[in-house]
Amino acid sequence: MEKEKLKILLVEDNPTDALIVKKKLQRDSSFDYDITHAVSGEDGMSVLEKEKFDIILLDYNLPKKSGMETLQEIKKRDIKMPVVMITGQGDEAVAVRFMKEGAADYIPKREGYEDSVPLMIRKTVMEYRAGLEKERFRKEIALKKDELEKTNQKLMELDRMKSDFVANVVHELRTPLAIIKGNVDNLVKGYAGEIAAKQKEILEDIFKVSERLARLVNNLLDLAKIESGAMKLEKENLDIVGLASEVLEGFEKLAKDKGMAINNEFSTPSIIVNADRDKLTQVFVNFLGNAVKFTDKGSVTVRIIDLQDEVQVEIRDTGPGISKEEIDKIFDKFVRIVAERKEGTGLGLPIAKDIITLHKGRVRVESTPGKGSTFIFNLPK
Repeated sequence: MEKEKLKILLVEDNPTDALIVKKKLQRDSSFDYDITHAVSGEDGMSVLEKEKFDIILLDYNLPKKSGMETLQEIKKRDIKMPVVMITGQGDEAVAVRFMKEGAADYIPKREGYEDSVPLMIRKTVMEYRAGLEKERFRKEIALKKDELEKTNQKLMELDRMKSDFVANVVHELRTPLAIIKGNVDNLVKGYAGEIAAKQKEILEDIFKVSERLARLVNNLLDLAKIESGAMKLEKENLDIVGLASEVLEGFEKLAKDKGMAINNEFSTPSIIVNADRDKLTQVFVNFLGNAVKFTDKGSVTVRIIDLQDEVQVEIRDTGPGISKEEIDKIFDKFVRIVAERKEGTGLGLPIAKDIITLHKGRVRVESTPGKGSTFIFNLPK
């Protein structure tokens, strides 16, 4: 295997010492050494103007321009290569000065010092190259980080523009939808004259579709507010047990029509939490509505547990359950689980989760396919 060629600049005014170092390197099998010898600091600097080297061996005691002065000039000219000082002065203070001026290491010029030269060269070159590679990686990472930050800024701006667009469109849709719903309702009630049974059936279908569109519009508006940080909480001390009972009453007729039961398990008659009443009602409606929608038979149970610093709410159904893969994306926007048979926007659960997060709470789902699901959220008191 061909050995790597290593270019060395040896700056040494003593010919005997220079010859000793050269012979030692020639006998070393680590590299194919290409040694250039300069007898003074001035000569060394002249050579450095014309050639590049892998390492410089620089004697401290040089005539005219000393080794220290030569080292300082190398640093001043910003010549990028490792320098090892060879010095007869083994003083620790001198060694510290070498390092401050940019030397990679030093070798005390004692008897037999040439034996340590090959090892020092290998060590210094390896450390220097490792440093260069580390710096290259650092710059590459910094560049990638800068690119990612710029991309993230662009994405955030696009997301803001999207949220603003959605909010503006939603505001534009709310008024005409309200007018449509109101007029259809008036027609159904006969305020514009008597209507035939078939006409009433068609108008009721229109009213139902308008209601679905209104729910979508309201969900999109909530989503836009949450994403833009515009949704504010109007907190108050309220009884979460009483609130849950009110919402449960609203689902009793729907559950009865489907032949299913709605149960409650409250650990105490009243639990006070500091929360936004309207937003918390929306959470209950979204979770309960989802549970009732996907449970054709069986029951939905709301359980509220009073813990020390928080309250835990569990909404358990006996529906089809959710697979592990679906649970991982159930709170993603516009995702509908088991949706091929059901209507929905895929926004109710993500909005509920965001509202809980705004309250500094947390939410999770436990489910077994074929046995039902339990949505659990915790809120601080």
